[in-house]
This record gives sequence, structure tokens and C-alpha cells, in this order.
Amino acid sequence: MSQQPPGVAPLSCVRHDAAGEVDEGLVLDGAHGHGYLLLSAGVPAPAAVHGWRRVDGALPGLHLFLHPRTVLSRAATDRGTVVLLGHPVDVAAGTADGDRIAATLAAAWAGPGAEAMVREAAYLGGRWTLLARRTGKDGEAPDLLVVPDTHATQPVFHATSGGRLALGSAPSLPAEALGLPVDEGEVALREELRRRRPGAVTYLPGRLTGYRGVDPLVPNCLLRVDLDPVRVEHRRFWPWQEHAETEDVDAVYERFRARIGAHVELLAGLGRPAVSLTAGGDSRVTAAVAHRVVRDGGGLAFTYVNPRDARRSAAAMADVTGASAVAAQLGLPHRVLRWRQAPPDGTFATLHRRTFAPLPGSHGAAFAMWSDLPGDLVQLQSNCAETGTAFLRHRTDEPLDPLRLARMMMHATEGLEDLAGAMYGDYPDYAQMTPARMLGHDHHDLFYWEQRIGRWGWQKFADGDLGHRVLLPFNDRALVETMLSLPYPLRESKLLLRRILEEEPAARLPVVPSTLGSRLSTRLRRLPGPVRRRVVPRVRRATERPGVARATFPGGYAVLPSDGAGVTVPRGWARLALPEGVLGRASGVELRHHRRLAHALAGDAEGWVLVLGEPVLVGAGLVGARPVADALARTLAGPGAATPRGRGEVLDSVVLRAACLAGRYLVLAGDVHRTVAVPDPLTALGVQLLDGGGGRPGGGTGAGLVSHPLLATGRTRPVGPDQLVVVSRRGGGAGMGVRPLGSTVDLRSVVLDRHPEEAVTRDGRLARHAQVLAGRGTPWLGLTSGPASAGLLPHVAAAGGSALTWWDRAAGDAAAHEVFAASALARGAGVPHRVVGLREDVDGRDTEPGRTARAVAARGLAATWGPGADDTLPVSAAVARALPGDAVVWFGSRPGEDGLTALAARPWELLQDARPCALPWSDRLLDLLPPGGWRHGPGGHPSGGTAGA
Repeated sequence: MSQQPPGVAPLSCVRHDAAGEVDEGLVLDGAHGHGYLLLSAGVPAPAAVHGWRRVDGALPGLHLFLHPRTVLSRAATDRGTVVLLGHPVDVAAGTADGDRIAATLAAAWAGPGAEAMVREAAYLGGRWTLLARRTGKDGEAPDLLVVPDTHATQPVFHATSGGRLALGSAPSLPAEALGLPVDEGEVALREELRRRRPGAVTYLPGRLTGYRGVDPLVPNCLLRVDLDPVRVEHRRFWPWQEHAETEDVDAVYERFRARIGAHVELLAGLGRPAVSLTAGGDSRVTAAVAHRVVRDGGGLAFTYVNPRDARRSAAAMADVTGASAVAAQLGLPHRVLRWRQAPPDGTFATLHRRTFAPLPGSHGAAFAMWSDLPGDLVQLQSNCAETGTAFLRHRTDEPLDPLRLARMMMHATEGLEDLAGAMYGDYPDYAQMTPARMLGHDHHDLFYWEQRIGRWGWQKFADGDLGHRVLLPFNDRALVETMLSLPYPLRESKLLLRRILEEEPAARLPVVPSTLGSRLSTRLRRLPGPVRRRVVPRVRRATERPGVARATFPGGYAVLPSDGAGVTVPRGWARLALPEGVLGRASGVELRHHRRLAHALAGDAEGWVLVLGEPVLVGAGLVGARPVADALARTLAGPGAATPRGRGEVLDSVVLRAACLAGRYLVLAGDVHRTVAVPDPLTALGVQLLDGGGGRPGGGTGAGLVSHPLLATGRTRPVGPDQLVVVSRRGGGAGMGVRPLGSTVDLRSVVLDRHPEEAVTRDGRLARHAQVLAGRGTPWLGLTSGPASAGLLPHVAAAGGSALTWWDRAAGDAAAHEVFAASALARGAGVPHRVVGLREDVDGRDTEPGRTARAVAARGLAATWGPGADDTLPVSAAVARALPGDAVVWFGSRPGEDGLTALAARPWELLQDARPCALPWSDRLLDLLPPGGWRHGPGGHPSGGTAGA
């Protein structure tokens, strides 16, 4: 099978570009990627092909120059030589072997003749250019036949001058070879078209190329070239028969599904496959058909986006988040690339200008792919699908003249009389677009096929060819003919594509479920204005109240006397009476908590433990409030607990073990004499001491503990992660206060203790912690560009997890940078990555159910955190709808030192939500352990850890 030319290795590394520096090796590899130039005898090779391979003897009397990455296949018979440039695919024969395909074409030529060869080639898939050089006797064949693939996606531009011939893959190549000048009038025409339709797709129409004397080979046409003297004829070869329609949808779908599946299978085998994916239906169909072979081939899906467009356009954002959702559902790794401009005097700008002269356009997408994707990819691009559906929806019976063609291109219903002649004056004759020659095919379909794809599309495909190879599953004449056999209404509805998505539900965009509030809002919008204005406020309050209540103080708690102690607890919170001695009181202390807050109480008044949240006892492999509470209670009931002194020492051991816990938690442990509250290493659960009027450093008094400051009517004092709350029964709780953790707990002694069964290094303990967390559910790492979250990626990969990054598209370039950087990190670690938008639904749209859910979450967030939270987007509302039910969100970065302030800021409000979360870095022992091996400590003790810590 024809492959990469010997000695030319595919670029699989990321390419780098810098201002003022031009890497000539990368320019050679990139400019005119997969291109070619064919010259008649006596035409000197232009500078543009210096460094290219020169192939002599393949086409007698002609000189062929091939880009270093261009693949050549050939076969010969007595009639002549068949050369295929590029990547042909014979779907019917089930092969992508270029030499074998060339031999089949040569055999057809040697048998029935040149027309049979053309028909055989016309139904090849892939991307290719056919050059057939006659050397024997064949009265019907010219000296050279040039045939493009179905949509001329690997284009042909040709020119003659002074009896000389040049044809190549870009208009600048034959122009430079023959010394043909730039046509300034055509350059000015394209600028005028851009001015009249700003922001829209524009291209040089008709047969214009930007150079005088250079013409394009139009799809469905071929070139007949005589060499002595040189003469070129541009001739339409398709369609061959009258267009016929059928309403047998099932039969059409069966042919369509089988053909595209076989085509994709062959294309994906030509390299490491990648799907260019957006929220659009065409690319999702490609992903639906290709996801298994892409995954098996070690490939990926990718989407590029301009951060500026994402800020301005929800649709641009939807392409990212919708594609991300679909890729996750299909099990495809997904990469988000940052659309950006290259340095104007660097490597990429140089090779881009050489490729697209004289009219190099925007290169943001091309630069993103060239910079961020490996060179051994074959990109499955979904353009050309609309040839078989319906791109042009406004269809008329107007005569097909230059004015009608100009308006079709510009999507106009009037005007353009002044430009139509320059745009399409002689094109109908050049392309033979006459009713007699189109044989009943709708000229709107052929216009999209031959102009939109043939004249604009090739540039899009060449963008990818600069760094890798672009292949198109819909670039297949048999597939297009199958699609066009349906009546227009069925094609316009994209029936065939929709049926594929019905067969593969994972390729559908996720749907935000409607709520009672959203359903009512939809119906209320239909009411008359005066009625709606009276009814809406009352209905909204009634329907949103339960949701707001659930989103207010989620995960909240209060430990306080039953009289309330100045705390307003939301209605609906649960109550749990606590043992004697809590808060230094004989009785009457209770836990009030949000009903979804995990909690467990163990022991009795002689020794008890209350655990809130999701702690992790790393060494013992225990996770959750109940298992950890039971383990700590067993310590309380251990040897020595029978005497007052022994009980005090045992309680100190429990406090030490509580300080060695990881995760998000609050532990209260005590007996009839003393209560100690131990927060987690990040105070992620929130710990506020009710101010009882003292507040002296290290000692102040208080009347209880709450999770959020807004639960208290008076002042509160935050308890930091390096502090404990200690209360003595003496004086009815008057001794309640905050003490430094180090005054009670010696963590250093833990890691120096003799317990060799424990992890002895930071990496080992983190790995053990991650292993325990993986048992809670599927990990979804909240990934940023920081080193902390990147350090967790190997553990997430080992657990079969994924990563996600949430994006407020209006937050500016810094937020966008986090998305692109996180996407690259996840791809490098082999971890699937999901991007979730905070301003739109999970599929990127903005529907009533999504708006209602975000509004409820925002109200709950504001009610929980007060002033300053009004402009904070609730991450929880987006993440809860994006992730599967068994997902556990791992936080890969650490909040600020003050803990509670950090919790009020995005994204830490997620930690207070009911969705399961994990904090792998919330572990006081990590910073005390060595990253690698640990030398013997003082006294020769090897490192270890408290048993079960």
C-alpha cells in the first residue's frame, strides 16, 4: 500500500512558533501540505517547490514535483500510466491501498477505455487527484487526463502560457512556474464582497483565482490535455443519467448507513483518526459513525474556538460545550484548541502566505491545529454533507445566469447587478451548467457542491493539511447520489442524518430536563400582557421556593443549645440531640443540619464522636461519616478510657487522628468534661464560632458552631484550618475558644512514628488517598492549569476517571486560558476532558429549564453568602446537569488561606452543594512527608504514620 514517502517521518510533536524566527524545515513541511506541481517539458521549477521530491519517468514528457508528505500511487499498462496523488479509498472493494486502486483504474483503461476509467475513479472516496498519461494507442483519450475527487477537495489549478503547461494544488504554483501576474481586479473584487457581507464566508467565485490565466478544475469536471501543441479542455463528466427520486426511505437509509460506515472505517485506518467536532448535526453524525474506530485507533475529537467569539456569541460557546458533552457520551477524548493569530513574521505566517497567495485569509483555526495537534492525525472533517441535504434553502425557478449565481453565493434576493458579470460572467459556459447537461439535478445542489465546496472548501481542508491530513467521510459520490435520491423535503429535514443519531443516542446533544417552574414559565409567556404581569411574580415565588430552599446553605449545620443562641436555622433542617457535655453543657445541645449533609454520631456521654461531611481515613481505607465515626469511637473505647486521666489521653489520641483525616469534614469529640472540634485541613465544610462577646486571640468565648456566617444573627469568628475549638464543661461552656492546632496536636510525631504499613512518602499517601476516593464513584477532576490539579491527573487516569473545566465565557481571556491549558493537560495524560459552560445549558443552548435552574441556584448562592455573591455564577447548577449520577467531583486546587472567604468564591460553593465532592489535597500530613524516599528520623526511627491515619 502506498504510504508516506521513504525517509519522511510524520510530525507527531507540537510545533512551536516565535515572532521573528522562521524555521525553514517547518515551512517546507507545512507550506502546500500534501501538494503537487506538474510541469510540461522546459518549464523551470519555481522556488515554491525547492526541497520537494521530483518524480521523473512516471508521466513521460512531464515533470512532477511532490510535497514531502504527498503520497503517490501508480500503475501502468500498454495504454499508459495511472498516477494517484493523495489518499484514494475504494469503498466497494474495501481497500485504501493506493497502488491496488491505481491498478484497478489502469485495468479499466486497458479494457473498456478511458471513459470507464473515469467512471471507476469517480466513485472513489478519500482525497486524491488522478493523472492518467497516455503512452499507447487510445483514440478517445488525450495525452493527459486529470480527474479530481468527488468535491475536488484536493484541488487542481491549471494554466498555459507560450505553449507551456503547469497545474498544481494551489493557484500560486502554476502562476509562479509560468510567471503569471496577480490579477488586481480579482483581489479587489474579493475585498468588495467582504465589505458587502462582513463576517460571512466569502471566496473568489466562478473561475477566478487571483492570477491572470490560472483556472480551477471544477468538481464533476475533468481536464483533457494535449501536449503537442499544449491545449487544455475543461469538460463536465457528471451527471451521467437523469436524476431520479425514490420515497423508499428504508432502502435509501440502508445504503447510506452501510456506505458511510465503510468509508469512515477505511479513512480512519490511514493514520491516527481525529474527529473535528462541534454541536452541529453533521459532525455529530461523523462522530456517531466513527467513535469506535477513533477510540480504538488512539484518536480524539477536537474543537477550536476564538475566545472573543465565545464572549460575544452563545452559539460559538455551544459548539465547545455541546461537542464536549457529545465526546464524553461517546467515550472520546476531547481537546479544545484556542483559535489565535500567529506571529506575523514567524514560521506559520510564512508558510500560510506561501500556500494561499495571493489572498491569504484568516488563519486562526489553521494556526491552532498546526500548533496544537500532532502531525500523524487524519482529521475526519464533516463538510460536504450538505451537498446531499440542503445548504441553499431559498430556491427559485429563476434562469441560471450570472446574476442568479451571484445572488446565490451572497445569499441575496436583490442587488449585485454591478458585480455579477465579474463574478460569474463566463462560468456557466466554463462549467457547462446548462439544463441539458445537468440532467434534472437541482442547480442549487450543484452550486453548493461545485462552488461553495469547490472554491471555498478546498482552503478549509488545506488549513488542516498544513500540519496533518484532512479526510472527508461525505466526500463520496455514491454517498451523495444516495442522499440526493430522496425528495427535497426529506433532504431538507436531514432525515438520513437524524436516523443515525437516533441509532446512536450518545451522539445527541444532552437535554436539560424541564421543571415545574420552567413549564409554568413557558405557559405564562402565552398569557396576555396585563394578566401575565399580575400572575408571574406570585407563580415564580411559589414554584421556585422549594428549589431555592434546597440551594440555600447546602451542606450547612449548626451545633448549638436548643434555645437557638441567636441562630436562625432554615425550616426543614433535621435535628439530632447530642450527648451530655457537648459545648460544656449538661444537656440541651443539638445538631441542626441540612438534610443532605452526611453525619454520624457514635459513643455515649462517657466518650462520643460526631462526624460531619466526607472524611477519609487514608491508611485504613475508610471514607464517609459513619465508617470514620465508628473507627474514632473505637479509639475512645480503647485501653485507658476507664479512668479520668486515661479518658483525657484517649480523647487526645482521637483529636490527633481527627487532625490526620483527609477530605471535607468537621469532627467533634468529647466526654463529660471536654469537647474538641477539629476542622478539615481546608475548612471546606465551613466552621464559624458564634461570638459570645470575648473574641480574645487563642481564648475568646462562644456559644456554638455554624457552617455559614449568615446563619447567625450576630457576629461570628472563622475558625481556620490550623486551629481547634476547645470547650470545657467548667463554667457552663465559658471556656469555649479557639486554640492553635499545634498546641494540642503534634503532627510531626505522626510521620516519625513506627508504623511501616503506612505510606512513607507524599506520593504514596496521595496515591492511597486517590485509590480510596475512587471507591466512592467515578472521579471527575476539576482541572485547571495549576500544578496541583495536574498532579492528580495520573491518579484520575488510573481510576478510569475524567476531568472537567467550567467556563464563564464572559470572564475574559484568563478564564479561557484555563480551558485551553486544562484541555492540553488532560490530553497529555490520556484523561477524557469535559468543558461545561456556566451561562448556558449543558448543550450550549439557553432554554427555559436551564434558565430556571440557574436562577434558582443563583438565588440560593446569594442567600447563602450574602453581599458579593450576587455576581457569582453558580458552578453547581452547571455541573449537576453535566455529569453522570455516579460522578464524584475531585477538586484539584486549593482555596485561599482564610478558607471560608475562598468558599464564597467560585468554584468553592460546589463544596457546599449536595453533589459528592472529594479533596485529594485536603490532608495535613502531605506537606510533612518527603516527596520521595525518607531517611531515618531522629533516633533512627523510619518514617511511617499513625496506624490507620
